[in-house]
Amino acid sequence: MDDLDIHDLTEFRSWSTAFDPPIDDPTFFLSNHLSITSALLFSDLMFPACVLVRDCVIRKEIYDPDTFERWWRETGGATEAIENVLNHVHLWDVFEPKEDAEYQALEILAPRIAQTWKTHAQGQFPGRTICTEVNDDYGPTITMWSARGTRTTGRDAS
Repeated sequence: MDDLDIHDLTEFRSWSTAFDPPIDDPTFFLSNHLSITSALLFSDLMFPACVLVRDCVIRKEIYDPDTFERWWRETGGATEAIENVLNHVHLWDVFEPKEDAEYQALEILAPRIAQTWKTHAQGQFPGRTICTEVNDDYGPTITMWSARGTRTTGRDAS
């Protein structure tokens, strides 16, 4: 797990050692802790559906016509700036790390999410070059945009 032993995470270690002998199966841990609803919502975070609005690739779950129009006006239609503002997630807003190992886990999770965003969006818009970035804006932050000079065919949501 990218330089993090799952036993470094207190929640897993506490659960695992409650059994005799301890259980080290992450799948069994998930089956005891993860609801179908949480799994589905997490998969939506990992593999977001996107829409094309005025040449901007926007994550569908956060697309709001009024917000988009406000950013369109404020940026003078700068598509990359709009995509960068709308297509970002601060993992600290999604997860509340409680210990050093959980902060480290988010540092591992962020590039994984960025990679799936890039791959999934590229599949939705194959005529476009999708870019992602992870930075430490407010904790691990993932951002996605499409490189200029690339176009795709497809239905525009606007």
